[in-house]
Amino acid sequence: MSGQPARPTLARRLINQSLATPAAIDQAVTTARAKGTSLVQHLLDSGLIPPADMAALLAEEFGLPLVDATALRPDSAALARLEPELLRRHHALPLRQEGDTLAVAISDPANVAALDEIRFHTGLPTTPVLAEDDALREQINRLAGAVDHDLNEASDTLEVRDAAPAGDTDTPVVRTINRLLLRAIREKASDIHVEPFDDQCRIRFRRDGLLHEVASPPGRMAGRLSARLKVMARLDIAERRLPQDGRLRLHTPDGEAVDFRVSVCPTLHGEKLVLRLLDTAQAALCPTQLGFSQDQLEHYQAAIERPHGMVLVTGPTGSGKTVTLYSALQQLNTEPRNVVTVEDPVEINLPGVNQISTNPRIGFDFPQALRAFLRQDPDVIMVGEIRDRETAEIAIKAAQTGHLVLSTLHTNDAPSAVTRLLNMGIPAWNIAASISLIVAQRLVRRLCPGCRRPLTLSRSAAEAAGLPAATTMQDPITVYEPVGCSRCIEGYSGRVGIHEVLPIDASLADQIVKGASTADITAVAHRRGLANLRTAGLEKVCAGATSLAEIDRVTRL
Repeated sequence: MSGQPARPTLARRLINQSLATPAAIDQAVTTARAKGTSLVQHLLDSGLIPPADMAALLAEEFGLPLVDATALRPDSAALARLEPELLRRHHALPLRQEGDTLAVAISDPANVAALDEIRFHTGLPTTPVLAEDDALREQINRLAGAVDHDLNEASDTLEVRDAAPAGDTDTPVVRTINRLLLRAIREKASDIHVEPFDDQCRIRFRRDGLLHEVASPPGRMAGRLSARLKVMARLDIAERRLPQDGRLRLHTPDGEAVDFRVSVCPTLHGEKLVLRLLDTAQAALCPTQLGFSQDQLEHYQAAIERPHGMVLVTGPTGSGKTVTLYSALQQLNTEPRNVVTVEDPVEINLPGVNQISTNPRIGFDFPQALRAFLRQDPDVIMVGEIRDRETAEIAIKAAQTGHLVLSTLHTNDAPSAVTRLLNMGIPAWNIAASISLIVAQRLVRRLCPGCRRPLTLSRSAAEAAGLPAATTMQDPITVYEPVGCSRCIEGYSGRVGIHEVLPIDASLADQIVKGASTADITAVAHRRGLANLRTAGLEKVCAGATSLAEIDRVTRL
């Protein structure tokens, strides 16, 4: 045996049971190692060992149940989250959910990558069962083929509004893009990232605020994917040196119209694209659906129903500020009112609202657009963002002259919005006289109601976490934590807002005029009962809407 690789236990059992000669097994071991594949997979692919004999031997060797692949009934929810190519590549099929665990049929117990990848995409722990390789492949091809057919049929009926001619609409790239967009819509992604690298193209979806990789086509496909998406968004496909922005609309097989905002940016390895799904359903939310507490909602409703003044919503990019303002516009958009918006760009079309996109490249910026609309007899004006002193001055003047002005700022909390305007050069008395309400907000992931799990905390643990005093009077305290199921993947489904709502009343306005600092304003607000973002988040934890870990993630300094 000198010069031969050491025989694995499985190889010795195959020889002992006379399923193959020692020479054939030694050659198979050498070849499998050279190819970087498992011995089982190599033996099955080469046909050296009959699949039925291999399955029986593996079931005994690993102590796994052996199932009849021809009678398999896969888990439809898990199957919907897995690409057909993944099933074919790993010879794996999700079968059934047993409690919190997903049983997966495989033909090679050494293929832990299959279980890991299925666990990642479904959000469920996996446990293997064995099936004969040939029957399993046949079943996978049949089921994956049906999934392919359904997706291809659906992607064929995707209609792109106003897209430039794309040539052959049945090319693999066209089908890939259509399936990608349809999958993003079905999985309720907010963004699609197409990222070129040296040897691969990474595609990620942002779901509930976090990015997840969904595909990694070869690097050579990146240019073709980019070109197709640029054609759909009516961008210049010859321009690869400068950033470009565009827009496209799809009509799904269900008749739903979905708008995408497309951003293209040149990188070292090619063009990176980000597609933002513009969710009209989110724009149709009313204020009661935003996650305000009852007290916060009353302050918010009172401020947006005033005939004049300014309401500011603050927070980082992606914290839902625009949705909060759109919810106010939906409520205010009635026949007696002239409602206008100035945005960069207009994200979602609101019927009955006069919306305008700025275009700095031709000199049409926020200040110019605002001045134009102020000559249009507006009642309500939404300014997408106050970015500079000139915009702030015009917006504040409008709020002081009989208009209701809604806008956003990038600050970490509500009191900091006052300091931000002061730093822009706005006089303190103007700020105090015009602003009626400041809302700071974040979005937290909502626990999946189907799989969330109770978590018992002692009183000391609840107090250490900062849970509200009324809650910590109980012992023990029950909150909830994420688990993960085939419907939600990671234990969360959707997002909800947490808010810090600061009404500017006479006493607080007086503090602003006197030059109070952010810390002073915060102290006054807290004495009046202002709930900061973490406190608002912990109230959501007590209500079972989200988890402690999620509040820690979003509100940590």
